[in-house]
Amino acid sequence: MSTIVVGYDGTEGADVALCEAASLARDLGDRLVLVFSYEVSRLGGEVADYADALRQYGRGVLERGRSQDVLHGLDVELREVEQRPAHGLIAIADEYDARMIVTGSYGERPLKGILVGSTPYRLMHLSERPVLVVRSGGQDGS
Repeated sequence: MSTIVVGYDGTEGADVALCEAASLARDLGDRLVLVFSYEVSRLGGEVADYADALRQYGRGVLERGRSQDVLHGLDVELREVEQRPAHGLIAIADEYDARMIVTGSYGERPLKGILVGSTPYRLMHLSERPVLVVRSGGQDGS
């Protein structure tokens, strides 16, 4: 049994990616690891409270993800990582020696991905593992 790591933040793009990852996990007999990766800005005052709030939010998002019907019967683990999202997903994928990383995308234009540093764009350039970017019906990427 191998592992598929899924970046999951509860958005429409993450839900679409989760459905695709679940389908692949069924076909391949793999387990899924849902990952909520976040970065805490160390600038400003109440950093500890902010970090705790993000952790709690992340746990709730992951639990909602795990409860989706599409995951019924699959081996699913939940992980929270305090790292920039792309780096956190890569770290978890390395820890599990994952087959691939699956993430959602709203179809940002390439220049926006480069300038803003979207997670899918970073994953494709930083990960040594295969990355599947599943596009949702969000923004118009033309």
